[in-house]
Amino acid sequence: MPLSWQGRVWRDRPRGNFPGVHTPHLAGVGGFTTGTVLAIVAAVLFAVGSVLQHQALSGDGPGGGVDLRVLVRQPVWIVGQATTVSGSLVQVAALALAPVSIVQPMLAGALVIALGIRAVRERCLPSGGEVLGAACTIGGLTVFLLAARPAQGRPDHLPAPVVVLCVVAGVVLLVGLAARARHGTAGAVVCGVCGGIAAGCAAVLISAAFKAAARAAHVVSSGLFWLLLVAAVVVAVTSQLGSQQAYSRGALAWSLPALTVVDPLAAIPAARLLLGERLEPGHAAVWAPAGLLAVVGVVLLARTDSSCRRPVLLRPGRR
Repeated sequence: MPLSWQGRVWRDRPRGNFPGVHTPHLAGVGGFTTGTVLAIVAAVLFAVGSVLQHQALSGDGPGGGVDLRVLVRQPVWIVGQATTVSGSLVQVAALALAPVSIVQPMLAGALVIALGIRAVRERCLPSGGEVLGAACTIGGLTVFLLAARPAQGRPDHLPAPVVVLCVVAGVVLLVGLAARARHGTAGAVVCGVCGGIAAGCAAVLISAAFKAAARAAHVVSSGLFWLLLVAAVVVAVTSQLGSQQAYSRGALAWSLPALTVVDPLAAIPAARLLLGERLEPGHAAVWAPAGLLAVVGVVLLARTDSSCRRPVLLRPGRR
């Protein structure tokens, strides 16, 4: 199908078994409403899952501890795992309907949602640092998404097979080298950075697989689609291994910010190079500082102490 460029509007529509997926003439969250909503739902599910798993690991539930044989007998931990898996599935659906540059940054909002859930469950007011972190994260993400107006690239802009193989090899090598890091703050940060890069690349490969499916006349016979799908699974599993390495190397206050921040920071340029996604260059003076503000907010949220310092006092006789 011939492609024609007039102004900033591509006049073709993608072919294949996924009509309407990756329509490149749309830009910003308003052009990808369904995908944006799914990204928000995924962030909520990730937040709920993290709160439930934290409760199980903190010893609030019966048995406590980190022994897997104990954890699998805790309903709270099982529900937390199931919620996290559901969030991953919703994230995949969001990547099929919206640019990576919208989906991955919005997932950072899970920290803000988790903060609200913990405040309600524990009847505890957020600290000043948490409120500041939440404000920076929400404000920064909102301004970034509105000003940057993320848009998808041309329907035929897909990575070459050799590039896909190089990405997979690079991510596996990077996470493998990070596994040699020693325990401590430096090790947690290094593993967190590598795990975040792997997670961002996995999201780009998932989006590329949907894009290849939309372009293919017959998905089953599309070699590029299957290559991208397998590559996405390998990189996604590798990112999970990198995350576990980061958590085991040191305090969550160091590993979690690295994982959460580096994920979108890696995904956005990777989506630009591999998929042709773009941000509004004329608004860079607005969305670049906003993105930095969101990064500061995520770091503040991830590094705050989860212990309750401002409990909500209830009236006598009420529980």
